[in-house]
Amino acid sequence: MALKIILIRPENIYNYNNYPALNLILIGSSLRAAGYDVKIINCAFEKDPLQTIKSELSGALFAGISLLTSEAPESFRIMKFIKENSVVPVVVGGWHCTLFPEQMAECEYVDYVVAGEGEEHVVVIAESLSRGSPLNSKIFKKKFVDSESLPMPDYSIDSDIERFISSYLTDKLSEIAVQPMRWLPYESSRGCPSQCTFCINVVTGNTQYRRKSAKKVITEIEYIVKKYRLTHLKIIDDNFFVDIKRVREVCEGIINRGLNITWDGECRCDYFNEHLLNYETLKLARRSGLIQLTLGIESGSTYTLGLMKKGITPEQAENAVKECDRHGIIARSSFILEVPGESSLDIKQTIRLINRLRKYSKFTCGVCTFRPYPKCELTTKLIQGGYLPEPKVFSDWTDQNVIDMYTSAEYIRPWQVNGRYSEAVAFYLNMESAVRLGNHQIDNCWDRKINSLFSLAGKVRNRLMFYGMPMDKNLYKRFLVGFYKKRTDLEKSGAYPLSCMKG
Repeated sequence: MALKIILIRPENIYNYNNYPALNLILIGSSLRAAGYDVKIINCAFEKDPLQTIKSELSGALFAGISLLTSEAPESFRIMKFIKENSVVPVVVGGWHCTLFPEQMAECEYVDYVVAGEGEEHVVVIAESLSRGSPLNSKIFKKKFVDSESLPMPDYSIDSDIERFISSYLTDKLSEIAVQPMRWLPYESSRGCPSQCTFCINVVTGNTQYRRKSAKKVITEIEYIVKKYRLTHLKIIDDNFFVDIKRVREVCEGIINRGLNITWDGECRCDYFNEHLLNYETLKLARRSGLIQLTLGIESGSTYTLGLMKKGITPEQAENAVKECDRHGIIARSSFILEVPGESSLDIKQTIRLINRLRKYSKFTCGVCTFRPYPKCELTTKLIQGGYLPEPKVFSDWTDQNVIDMYTSAEYIRPWQVNGRYSEAVAFYLNMESAVRLGNHQIDNCWDRKINSLFSLAGKVRNRLMFYGMPMDKNLYKRFLVGFYKKRTDLEKSGAYPLSCMKG
């Protein structure tokens, strides 16, 4: 009988649950290929997560927890519970552990820490524990795996996978994709060669681009699409378009195999040129099913883009949006306000750029105030300047105020030039784009009308650049909280499964 390993996805403080834990699926796929019995527990879907975990501890070789910073409170609670109720070793990984491996190793409820890519490390840990052999280290630091040798992603390891497949996407693409949409995230490469000063890839040394061959990608996509009857694939690579020859081969493979899906990915704005994403390549990608590109525009200010080391200009950003619109591809664009060092004028230049880009029918955007991701260059300067404390032990990361300071998308922070103004700007720009709640997610016709009115209110404010007297903002927050609380309660009761959500 195969030894059992449980992998746990903690609930996050923001109640975001519509993406499957692809990292745990990939880890689990490697463990299953090595002969282990793997079970994933999604705490967000459990009425009593701790009791579910307790019921699986008996006979488990170890319990693996992958966590983001926003999942620290639930992770700490789970680790403590496991150690108080069993002798099962606790192995932790994920982005937070990659950023703070030594700090995580000092936590009394942690036995082993995996920092970086974990597929090979977890198999080594499992084999050592199964033999009763001592491990040489408590911390297993980053080691790039050979993407070509990784096993096929086995999404079925997650017993909740059908919930995700038939769940909603907040992306605008959901409005034009084939309905009912059936989708999954897919990873074809890792790393991004860009040097942005706010990015976790730079901090963790994840700037070396590693990719699966086009042949392997096409084979995996075909298998996944057919097995799960997908209509859409969300390619989550940090930068899918680094190797444009491979991109063309993948697009041609999707067409030649008659997969008949839509897909989306992420791309840099300066790739829209004659050598990379030229007219013919965009036309080919559109034929293969590309309906949305996520563009990291970030700012309408040349000065701010320099602070961020983005390596692009506002003119290149507008060209990218224009070319997407020309080919019928949604330009899902991201922007950041209050980058340390920018002025109120820089922020207003960003608002004006967004207002100008609204003329393109396929443009949509998400806006946040600068989130000081731990360890990045801009965050380090803030800590050195005394604006931001960094927790010294893992338990300190369980404070929601600390988590909000580092990760909240709209937050008033001490170094901002006009925090209240920028928080309102981000809120209303997002309100116009309906990034928090799209009408395609809403069943009730009255709720859809209310949501549309809020979006219109955001549009009026943004064109006038007037963000005072935010009564409508407070009303919208109450509307969103009520809507999602009701839906979450219905989901947990089983009365409103994700598969029933409006497409």
